[in-house]
Order: sequence, then C-alpha cells, then structure tokens
Amino acid sequence: MKTSPSLQENQAILEAALLAGKVMLESGAETSRVEDTMERIIRYAIGDIGTFSAYTYVTVNGIFAKLDRVGTQFYRIDRRRYDLNKITKVNQLSRDFAGGRIGFEEMHAALQAAEKESMGQKLRHKLIYTASLSGSIMLIFGGAFDDLPAAMTAGVVAFLSCLWLTRILKVPFLSECGAAFLGGLAGLCMTSLAGRHLDLVMVGAVVPLVPGIAITNAIRDMMARHYISGVVGAIEALFIAGALGAGIAGVYWMFIL
Repeated sequence: MKTSPSLQENQAILEAALLAGKVMLESGAETSRVEDTMERIIRYAIGDIGTFSAYTYVTVNGIFAKLDRVGTQFYRIDRRRYDLNKITKVNQLSRDFAGGRIGFEEMHAALQAAEKESMGQKLRHKLIYTASLSGSIMLIFGGAFDDLPAAMTAGVVAFLSCLWLTRILKVPFLSECGAAFLGGLAGLCMTSLAGRHLDLVMVGAVVPLVPGIAITNAIRDMMARHYISGVVGAIEALFIAGALGAGIAGVYWMFIL
C-alpha cells in the first residue's frame, strides 16, 4: 500500500489530470474518453488508499476534478480544434504511466509539451487531403472525371474559407455557412467552365466541413451514458449541418433559381 500523498503531491496530481483532460477535450475527444484518461492518472498516482476521495466530471465545455485536501478545480474549454494525434498521445501517456513504464514527472512534462504543440499537419498537406476527399466523394456518388477540377476546387475554397471565417467571426455556425456558400460559388464557377454535374460538385464542396467527428463523439458519449454531452454534441452537429445546407441553398437561390 502506498503512503498518503502530501498536499503538494495531491496538487500536482490534480493539475496533471486536468491538463490531460484539457488537451484531449480541446483536440476533439469525446467526454467519456477524457474522463477515463483523467481517472486513470489519478487512480494510479494515488494508489490503493481507501480514505481518499477523487472524482472527475467532464462536459463539452468544462472539466471538473476533485481530490481530497486540494478541493475541486475547473477548466473551461472555449475552443476546440480536432487533432487526433494529440488525443492518441495523451491517452498513451496515461496508459504508460498506469503501466509503470514512465514516471509521474516524465508524464507531466510530456503533457505540458503536448499542450504547446501546434497541429502536426502543414497547411499544404491539408489542402491536398481536402482536394482528394472532395474529388473522391464526388466520383463515389456518380460524378464524372470532368467534374474533378470543380469539386476539388470547391472543397479547397470551402476549407480555406472556413479557416479564415473562424478567425474573424465570433458567432457560432456562421463560419460554416459562409464557407459552404463560398465553396459552392467556386464550384458553380468551375462547373460553368468545365463540368457536368453541379449537384455532385456541391457535395464535394461541403464534404470537408461535415461534422463527422462531432457526430461520432455524440453517439459514443450517449452509448457511454454521458447523455448531456451526447445530446449537446448531436445538436451542435445538427446546427453545423444546417449551416452548411443554408450556405449551399444560398448559392442556388442567388445564382441558379
């Protein structure tokens, strides 16, 4: 049995668990995975001490953690950017720590380094992936190779527009709506020059912005009985999908109908 941790050690344990949760939630992890990772860190760091009380509670916008003699601490999460590499890294760090392969100080330092890391993929790589996704989805849905330039251009324009609008707009869902509109407009212009299936080009325009991870996380959270986070995530995904549809509908209404 481990000896009782000191107040200073308790504070360090709580800070490490909160930091792990913060990095994962900001990187797009589902709340059930965040709670599991935080509890694993606290449980192994404290050891088999029945007199200690510890718990975690995670929502889509906040993290709560409580530990004896330290009290309850809270992190508010205002921004989220999907980075699956960070999620994997933090999750693996917690498992390595629980398995005794690394020490607490090494894990804490690695968590601090992960928090400061920028997203691994460079912009040019993201643009290549976006163009490939938009073009391949258009072909899967029955498009022609003549439509590839239009679909790929529309997807890239929509993606870049979303990055730009997210930085300058503070109102949720407007960036997705504006990006879909600009991507759809680019697809319309390209199809008028070279292309046959405007409807499929529009599909290619919105595919990079579809909230696939948000939908998946909502389903996983509800399956893990995190009903509040699951429902909130599903509603957010629904609103994003509606914003994308409104952007494409705006192109049709203004320039086609």
